[in-house]
Amino acid sequence: MAREVYIASVGLTKVDLTGNIFASVFDLFAEAYHRALEDSPVRAFEAVQIGIMDSEEFENRANLAAKVADRLGLLGVPAIRTETASSTGAAAFHEAYYKIASGQCESVLVLAGERMKNVTTEVATSIMSKTIDPVERQFGFTMPALIALVTQAWLGERRLRGKAVSDLLARLMVRAHALGAENPLAAFYQKPEPLDAYFDTTKNLPVATPLMRKDCSPICDGAACVILTARPQAVRVAGLGSATETSSILDRRHLACLDATRAAAKVAYWRAGIARPREIEGLYVECHDAFNSLLPIDLTDLGLVEPEEAIEAVIGSPKREPGNPLEHPITGVRGRVPVNFSGGLKARGHPVGGTGLFQIAECHLQLTGRFPNPQAQVANARIGLAHSIGGPGNNVYVTLIEKSDSKRKPESVPRPQMSFRSIGPPRLVETPETTGLHGASAVLEAYTSIYVTSGTQPSPVHVGLVRIGDRRAFAKLDRLPGEGEPDEAVLAGQRVRLLVKDDGDQYFQIDRNRGFDLAGLVGRVKSRVGWGRTQAAQIAALPAQDDDANPIPVPIPIPEDDAS
Repeated sequence: MAREVYIASVGLTKVDLTGNIFASVFDLFAEAYHRALEDSPVRAFEAVQIGIMDSEEFENRANLAAKVADRLGLLGVPAIRTETASSTGAAAFHEAYYKIASGQCESVLVLAGERMKNVTTEVATSIMSKTIDPVERQFGFTMPALIALVTQAWLGERRLRGKAVSDLLARLMVRAHALGAENPLAAFYQKPEPLDAYFDTTKNLPVATPLMRKDCSPICDGAACVILTARPQAVRVAGLGSATETSSILDRRHLACLDATRAAAKVAYWRAGIARPREIEGLYVECHDAFNSLLPIDLTDLGLVEPEEAIEAVIGSPKREPGNPLEHPITGVRGRVPVNFSGGLKARGHPVGGTGLFQIAECHLQLTGRFPNPQAQVANARIGLAHSIGGPGNNVYVTLIEKSDSKRKPESVPRPQMSFRSIGPPRLVETPETTGLHGASAVLEAYTSIYVTSGTQPSPVHVGLVRIGDRRAFAKLDRLPGEGEPDEAVLAGQRVRLLVKDDGDQYFQIDRNRGFDLAGLVGRVKSRVGWGRTQAAQIAALPAQDDDANPIPVPIPIPEDDAS
């Protein structure tokens, strides 16, 4: 039987948007380490677990684990690095836990973080895009663009279009920043965002529709430290779960949710003996909302809210002015699912390699009554749930921690699937399969216009996910819609015709003879994605294109302080 594992102490740096606070990644980790040591009863370690996503490109450094141990004066200690894209911090924590639970170690130092502001936003976007499938990258996809497709599918299930979508995303932005503005450690401390800011098309530019600049977590620096031990402490690790999903969303069974979150949560609940997650008493949650739309999706996937209540559970009634999120009856400080009082990834910040460990540390601060914003301290917090997504939902970690004096009795929970066999040969090529697609009829499941692409890919790229029988493929829009023709999410569900052109890429053509008000649909879409007259004029000014031409890119400037 596994030994109990406890959290002795935690340390967090301030999340920095300027790039001026930390001179090196070693300074960054050292600050988190020394903050954790301030009140730690454990000061000697048998192992060091380092989480950092991409020091090779952000820092031009490798072999970070040994170098960090050396810089901290821990010469001789075994040190190893963990990397699982944007869930790296949580993965490092899980690996350290198993070293103690197995009896191999008595105490382990866990450090995770990223120093990202020493490169431009464009370079950072390109670096992070390397975590996604090569086929997706070939079509211009970035992380925001893939989540945009998931978001479009999720919105489609709820039949949300037009103004309802922009209103929802704007209120999610307001919620995140209202909480982050009161968190002294957050990147956007003392920087709330008014609702009108979302609709300012001079600053809130499109990234990948429906996601705008203000839907995306910022490029930033930050690190977290957690000290784990076998010696009893006030907080113990109650349950861990992790799961993977296909690298490409083309191969997933469901598009409107993240199945890896659901699978990881099941394992964590099973290990903690939690049969009814929605009935957990004293719960506090930090979940992965790198993009605003992920918050209601996450809460549903974690089994904490019903799908039909997910939107109101986080923003209240869309018909009312946004209120104080701490007063929300479901997700506020006295609600049954208090969530992301740090400001979440959007407003606390998302130093990718460290985010998962930040979340666990923030849950620990709630359980020990030391949350950085006293107004957001949950009075009866007894169980913390941290949820961290790696990549576009394909490497997810769920962590449950609990006060050691808890009187909760573990419930009997059916054992989830824990062992897996290969389900077939892997995809052997990293280029799209075009055989037999030319002229095929397909159904458009989701569609996005990608305004911020990775590398040298021109923008915007108008691309859809289409279903042909029992398979999916990506296809670019054959030509830009003319006046009165449908665009964006209104296309979802329509039947389209596929083309394979001389450039080898797949395109789709839409039926332009539908008997409904296309002009009205376009107007609602433009309103939803926040297009102003400037963006509309840019698109309208594009010259007509023949069937063999690629769309001419419209350059969209991306500010440095708030895009990914």
